[in-house]
Amino acid sequence: MKKLLLFFIISFLAVGLYAQETEEPTLTQEEVPADSVVEELETIAAESAETAQEQAYQPYQEQTYQEQAYQEPEPEPAEEKQRSSFIGRIGTGILDYFTQPATTRHNEAIRFFDFGFNAGGGFANSLIGGSDIFTKDVVIDLNSWNDKIKSNGVDIGFDASFHQFMNVNIKKGGWGFGEFAHVDAQFDGNLPKSLFNLLSEGNLGDHNPSGEFAVSGAVFAEAGFHWYGTFLNKKLRVGVAPAYYVPLIYIPKSTLNYELNTDNGLYVAVGGDLDFFNAFDDFSNLGGGGDISLRGEYALFPILDVGGTISHIPLIPAKLSNGKKLTVEGILLNDDNLFDGIGDIGEITTEDGIAIGERTVVRPLRFDFYVLYRPLRRDLLTIKPSVGFTVFNPSEETYFNGILEAQLNVARILFLSLSTGTEEGYWRHKFGFAVDARIFEFDITAALKSQDYLKSYQLSGVDVALGLKFGF
Repeated sequence: MKKLLLFFIISFLAVGLYAQETEEPTLTQEEVPADSVVEELETIAAESAETAQEQAYQPYQEQTYQEQAYQEPEPEPAEEKQRSSFIGRIGTGILDYFTQPATTRHNEAIRFFDFGFNAGGGFANSLIGGSDIFTKDVVIDLNSWNDKIKSNGVDIGFDASFHQFMNVNIKKGGWGFGEFAHVDAQFDGNLPKSLFNLLSEGNLGDHNPSGEFAVSGAVFAEAGFHWYGTFLNKKLRVGVAPAYYVPLIYIPKSTLNYELNTDNGLYVAVGGDLDFFNAFDDFSNLGGGGDISLRGEYALFPILDVGGTISHIPLIPAKLSNGKKLTVEGILLNDDNLFDGIGDIGEITTEDGIAIGERTVVRPLRFDFYVLYRPLRRDLLTIKPSVGFTVFNPSEETYFNGILEAQLNVARILFLSLSTGTEEGYWRHKFGFAVDARIFEFDITAALKSQDYLKSYQLSGVDVALGLKFGF
């Protein structure tokens, strides 16, 4: 068997050598391999056969392992597939909602040139509402009033304004400029709760009780110009408005005294001193000042803009030197007219007033941050929340401002607005209406307001403003 296997090996080698056309010397009888050589060749041949068999089997084995490792995924249920598709559509819709271009034009001016004015005024208090006045029989119930009054007393306020303006708008360039002239007046007073305690409960201690209340007021006139421009492909809009202002009338926060006197009848006397600056006494020394207002707005998304304003940043404070210290004396209520109405408010004499020194005055400084959100991806509906604060002068108070407003714009012809919030010490609920016929525009705004939140819904105060604008 061994000799036969050796014969096949030698023959295989001989055939290969013959195919390559190489000469191999013929072995003689003496050159025939011995048994040890034959055994070695047999071992080599066996190892070669085993290696060839392993190599031939390895691809099949690897394929088998791969087939075993790979498992075809189970088909996704139809419900899960629909849910994934639905979530994907929602995600794509939200992304498009915030990124796809929207049809917004709120920053674009309607006219190249316009000129106009608006005027308004109002009053408010924190005690008496419309239901207390518009009744068949008006009843003055001091005890009921006293129960409703908070510890900070009763606030009373009056305001009025007149604004004139002219604008030139370069639509293609996205910028414009103009001028303005404003007159704004506001007067505030506070009656303490102790006064109403006295009126409702009487002089229980059989003595002449006294107290104090505060008053303040100002009339500011200003004139200036404004400029605005757009940048970053009209995404960024900035504006600046320097102004020169004059305090025509200025009453810094002052305290007056009251006293219930029962020596000669029953009456409430009012008296005290207050500083009073009046530019009408001497126009040669107005003592005006200068400030600047800034505005910025950026289109964060096609449906969302963010912006802010800083109003009346002082540059040069006004210096008033035409002031006098006035003495206020009078009878607020007496036993003859206690139930008929308010008596004499007192006698104020400017001729006998004592001149006072120079006083520096700045206008109320106001900061506001707002967001313009257009849920319909167009100017038809805009929701505008805003927050900020005002450092008010001359009452020397700081007020938080928070307003939520909804604006409806129909083809840039009909404009409606509703807003509610607190602004500079007043709760206001405002409705606005405007019609723009291109060559002219008419605006009207009406608001309910009060220093007290609940009273602001009860007609404790109103604001009304009218505006006209002309242009082309």
